[in-house]
Amino acid sequence: MKNPITILRLVFGAVGIVLCAVAWLLHHNTTSFIESASRTQGEVVRLLHVESSERNESGTWKPLVRFNAPSGEIIEFAPSSSSSPPAYEVGETVDVFFDPRNPQEARLDGFFSLWGGAAITGGLGAVFLLVTAALLFLPAQTTAKRRRPR
Repeated sequence: MKNPITILRLVFGAVGIVLCAVAWLLHHNTTSFIESASRTQGEVVRLLHVESSERNESGTWKPLVRFNAPSGEIIEFAPSSSSSPPAYEVGETVDVFFDPRNPQEARLDGFFSLWGGAAITGGLGAVFLLVTAALLFLPAQTTAKRRRPR
């Protein structure tokens, strides 16, 4: 049987590497999207309530944003993230990135909307890697003194 410290090192190291890889992919995806996207302004037309899975929680809010595509088409979208209290107000003007080939593919120009997934995943990956580094300073095998029965 392997030593528990060695197992922890392997598990935490693997999880940290996977999380950092996912963060890199999310970052790369967002960077590629921004490079090919067009930018415009939209308006928050409504706040959508997102029910909480917790009984005591009141839920969160996300904006429903409307903007005009270059084709004249009116596009409405809601970001995947929500907050409490609401981060936006009805009637507020917001900056929007959208795919010119598919204007339905749109994102708000805000740190969390663009980079939140990569930041959270990368932060968690960094924590797992720091724990792995800390575990490297613990001896892999502990030599416990055993008492012999008399």
